[in-house]
Amino acid sequence: MMARPAPQALASSAFRDDEKVFSYGGYQLLDDIVVPRFGESHRWPADCIGRPASRKPGEWRFVFPLDDPLINLQLREYCFALLNPSHPVLRQSLIFLSVVPLSVATIRPSMMEIRKIMDWGREQGLPDDLGLWDPEDWHEEIAHKASQVEGVKTVAFHVTAIRRLRQLAPVLTGISAFDDPWGDEPASTVAAKAYDEEAPSRDTLATPAIPPETWWPLLRGAWTYIHTFAPDIFRWRDHFAQQREVPADQPRSTKARPVRPEETDALLEKWLRTPGNAVPVHEVDYNNVTAGTPMWTALSKMVTDGRTMNIFADNQSDRPRTRRATVLAALNAGRVMTVTAGVGRGKGPAGPRYIAPGTSVGVTQEKLDDDVRRWLADPGTVVPVYATDEHGKAGEPIWGMAARMIWGPTPPDVNRHRNLKRFDRRNRSGAARARLISQAVADGRGIPVDSDLWAGWRAYPVQRPDAAHILRADGTSAPWRTQISAIEVAFELHMLRAAIYVFVAALTLMRDSEVQEIQRDAVRTYFGSPAVRSRKTKLDPTRPELYWWIIEPVAEALAVLEQLSWHPTHLFAALRPPTGKQTHTEPGISSDAEIDFFINGINTIAHRHGLAKIPPSHVRSHMFRKTMSQLAGREPDSEVALGLQLKHAARRALANRTTQAYAQMDASWAKEFDTELQQAAARKLVDLLRGRRQGERVAVGPGAARLHAGLDKVIDTINNNPQLRAQIADARVEEALLADEFHNLHLGTINHCMFDAPQAECQDELPEDQRGLAPLLGACQPSRCRNSTITRAHAPYWVSEEDDLTVRSKDPRLSPPRREAVFVRLADVQRITRALEEEGRA
Repeated sequence: MMARPAPQALASSAFRDDEKVFSYGGYQLLDDIVVPRFGESHRWPADCIGRPASRKPGEWRFVFPLDDPLINLQLREYCFALLNPSHPVLRQSLIFLSVVPLSVATIRPSMMEIRKIMDWGREQGLPDDLGLWDPEDWHEEIAHKASQVEGVKTVAFHVTAIRRLRQLAPVLTGISAFDDPWGDEPASTVAAKAYDEEAPSRDTLATPAIPPETWWPLLRGAWTYIHTFAPDIFRWRDHFAQQREVPADQPRSTKARPVRPEETDALLEKWLRTPGNAVPVHEVDYNNVTAGTPMWTALSKMVTDGRTMNIFADNQSDRPRTRRATVLAALNAGRVMTVTAGVGRGKGPAGPRYIAPGTSVGVTQEKLDDDVRRWLADPGTVVPVYATDEHGKAGEPIWGMAARMIWGPTPPDVNRHRNLKRFDRRNRSGAARARLISQAVADGRGIPVDSDLWAGWRAYPVQRPDAAHILRADGTSAPWRTQISAIEVAFELHMLRAAIYVFVAALTLMRDSEVQEIQRDAVRTYFGSPAVRSRKTKLDPTRPELYWWIIEPVAEALAVLEQLSWHPTHLFAALRPPTGKQTHTEPGISSDAEIDFFINGINTIAHRHGLAKIPPSHVRSHMFRKTMSQLAGREPDSEVALGLQLKHAARRALANRTTQAYAQMDASWAKEFDTELQQAAARKLVDLLRGRRQGERVAVGPGAARLHAGLDKVIDTINNNPQLRAQIADARVEEALLADEFHNLHLGTINHCMFDAPQAECQDELPEDQRGLAPLLGACQPSRCRNSTITRAHAPYWVSEEDDLTVRSKDPRLSPPRREAVFVRLADVQRITRALEEEGRA
């Protein structure tokens, strides 16, 4: 049955059919790629503006339905208007869009949302003109959408698509102008109400940060793969690549390629035309064959040069009978040679040449025997055996895999079972080789292999004592791998690529599209610092080439990726180039799948590779930007630097409101930084602890007695615990005990504060409801507060302050009240400096 032709496309009253789809958006069109026209009713490929590596080909084209001409036209008008925001028709219709057009990756799903709205309206019996819908119809449609999907963001995108439709209604055929059903409410608020949720704050970025308990093991695992594992992985990759190659000097079998019947006929004719060739016939009666009958099997070997003995076999076809008739005609013409049965089987110089199964021209049985003995002589050789009875008897050698390990892969134009036949136990030489292999297994040199049919020889593990050593959690050092197979190398190559993606995306603050646009030789020096060059594709149709500053480990990761990638231009691409009929050579990977693969892979092999497991959590590429922005946002003047690195820009600044939202700290990371401050304070106290252990006064000031009491308590804990006393040289043990004892210690330049709210002088400056939360540094009185302690490290600041106050007190221009204030302050300072002097004399 013939397919029904598509309905005739309708013409638009706003846009001409011959207009190029990418005309008024500031696009940089690529040469030699056709630009689609508005009148093309089915498909608009966007390859002419360059497809980002992070987008699949199917995501970079518009496909319009052909079943309804009106919907087809409306969707084309919708997409065309968004792709060309400065089109004269839009300006004449008083439609003013942003000069920078939306991305194809945004417009395409937006168009699909509009199509779903139209389909739902028809199911509900609503007018085809969406402008005639009542506000209640739109609210019901949003409720329907919310019931079909999960997530406020998805519904908010749906609301935004409707608002774009309302804005473009004057240039859309068959859609009347209508008011916004939700007024001035943000799309996120409308979506939240559909789920009865509270609308998110507009000052808060919806992107969550990666929790610190996930962030640190994720980055450490990625860096371990890049810095430690990568050299081993590349070396093993090259080893197995050599195994896949056929040795150049390996002889080709004459039994290899099946010959067409026509070629066999031509060989027979050529053989009969050659002078001196005679048909061998039986000398005497033999096995019910009368003397004078042609030796058909011997003649078949002669004609085919030993390839086969069956070209005259009766297989119920006319061709063998025709060949026999041709031979009998030559026999009647006197082309005859009488031979014995032994000569016919190949014995003696007069016999036809025959190649034994599993051998080749120039390969003798003795050489094959030597190959097996040489392989078994290597002390590192183990014989692959079946692990289960699924594909063979458990414990029996996997003969095909052993043959592959000894003789390598079979050449492409030979019988794929040739090497396997070298262990054929039906002949004497093959059985002898098989006995050598079986004896090695009996001697304990067998290794069970998961012999899935698809895996084959690639599942065979090779011993690798040269692997890099890693430090395990128990403090021991060991190779991260002792053996590896070709299948496991493929897994490790994928893990390495995923590790590089995670590491680069996490530490550069680049978007996924920008990471995947990195090309070869991208590391440069930019304003005196190392940087990576890539292209910005979001909200910029010109796709400018920009620079992102990087640190040395990121440069190392990109250098490793250059060794891993086969693609001529881009670094992130499929692990292997296309083969055979495959022609897809476009770059790009699925970042979501890559991140999930790496996390799952780490959690699977962490116990073997000495890595920490990654707690299960949702991690995506845009979350790396948020998390790293939080970390960088704690540095001075970070807002400008983040604006440059994130490629955010405001009209009169280098950072904008979005930059501030990225850098905003969340609760999990705030707790992480508090823990880091505690550890830093504990590290500062280690030297004081060791001095106190020698009986020294290590601090002065109002809180010195509390500090000494806490240090003495830690010393007693260590002395009374034999296990801790044995680890007294380990600073980590002391740090842990100090962190527990002085959990409220705040380090300072002129003193340390052991914050205890009831004794804190600074809290008197705060309202009642704000006291007891944290020290108020600006109101600190270090010489009077009972939380304050001063150590030798603070002494230079106090001595300098004493000198300054002494000089000021002698200034004749000071008024009596001011001079009195200076003397009061000097007395406080001298109380500390005298105590420090006494400590030094002690």
